[in-house]
Amino acid sequence: MRARLVLDATPLIHLCKAGLGRIIEDVDGEKFTVPAVFDEVVTKGRELGYEDSSVAESLIERRVLSVKAASKAIARGRGLHRGEVEVISLAKELGGIAVLDDAVARSVARLHEVRVEGTYGMILRSLAEGLISRGDAEEALEKLVASGWRCDVELYAKLLKIAREFGK
Repeated sequence: MRARLVLDATPLIHLCKAGLGRIIEDVDGEKFTVPAVFDEVVTKGRELGYEDSSVAESLIERRVLSVKAASKAIARGRGLHRGEVEVISLAKELGGIAVLDDAVARSVARLHEVRVEGTYGMILRSLAEGLISRGDAEEALEKLVASGWRCDVELYAKLLKIAREFGK
């Protein structure tokens, strides 16, 4: 069965901001986001003049990414934003993967037995599917960090190592 990926705001914003929208487009599986993320990334982003909002909107208009609400939401815990609750709820409902970067949201997703990946997971997934080369993966990680996406030095070094060693 094809993967069902449910993207939170941070992965969607930074992949689009870094010029990596094609990774969302090309990676295998069904891709979703939720109404709260659409409001944050597209509606509010457009109002604030953020370029990434038009990239995200284009992915939705071209039906690369579908906006879907879960029929039932998990309980909103402390430290979770509405979008994270909706992402976890939809991923649970679809038997999919929540693409989240926030540590609290990832922990809550795991408590609900929802698989998680981060923004970088989209790049590694693209590499694993043969859609991009090792060099492209390294460049994508650099663009991601340049877009303002944050990760600690240890994780970044680990990701570069994975990209460089992939396929050896």
